[in-house]
Amino acid sequence: MWYPGHIEKAKSLIKKHLKLVNAVVEILDARAPYASRAYEEEQLFRNKKRIIILNKKDLCDMKKIKLWEKYYKEKGEDVFSLSLNEFNVKDFFLKYIYPIVPQKFNEKSLMIVGIPNVGKSTFINRLKGKKSAAVGNKPGITRGLQWITVSKDLKVLDTPGVLYPKLFNKDLVNKLILIGSLKAEDTELDEALFYLFDFLKQEYPNILDSVLKDWESCENIVEFIERFSMKRNFIKKGGVPDYERGRNAFLREITEGKYGGITYEIPSDID
Repeated sequence: MWYPGHIEKAKSLIKKHLKLVNAVVEILDARAPYASRAYEEEQLFRNKKRIIILNKKDLCDMKKIKLWEKYYKEKGEDVFSLSLNEFNVKDFFLKYIYPIVPQKFNEKSLMIVGIPNVGKSTFINRLKGKKSAAVGNKPGITRGLQWITVSKDLKVLDTPGVLYPKLFNKDLVNKLILIGSLKAEDTELDEALFYLFDFLKQEYPNILDSVLKDWESCENIVEFIERFSMKRNFIKKGGVPDYERGRNAFLREITEGKYGGITYEIPSDID
């Protein structure tokens, strides 16, 4: 699912170039504000100004996000909850991020980090725009790194996606699969699906109501997906429900927020 060699190389590049920046912007997924910080951020960035962007707020549970905003602010970090697709990223960056970045030698510079699929590439591309280009006369022009000129006195360093090299916690793995940050094999998708079903029963039964009215009579997630498949007419030869097609459709619609916003954790879960 993930590649420890690539991850270690990415972290090595980040450590090497940290001395060149005045702050770090961490882009997290608002559906999993702790799991999407699945890297050793305390070790990596402890001496830097840190700014957190909780992206994809249009797909999350805003009541839970308020708890996360409070949690991170109490740790001394600046926090912004937003959806990168809803506004001009560069204008936001210059209005809200630029003023809080420390300045050194008449210039402000920062690094943007994030695990796969949290929206970091979208953020970078929107910052670059049509007129912006990589800065070639500074360190960091290596594979997986690029400097971007946002304004005459603001430079941004993009970095490769990073994760823990080893993911031992199964709940963490399931959350990363559900937000699309980890590619998964069929068995791993099924495990994430069992996790999701139990989670929705406890936290968002209204979402299950929207998907299947009689879901409470389902013995398990397999029966739920089979009924869901029949309802959608995902049927194989012989009238057998197409479980794989139903599973993938259900996961995709949950991920896209079709039935409402979801956030998979709250700060007290960490403690």
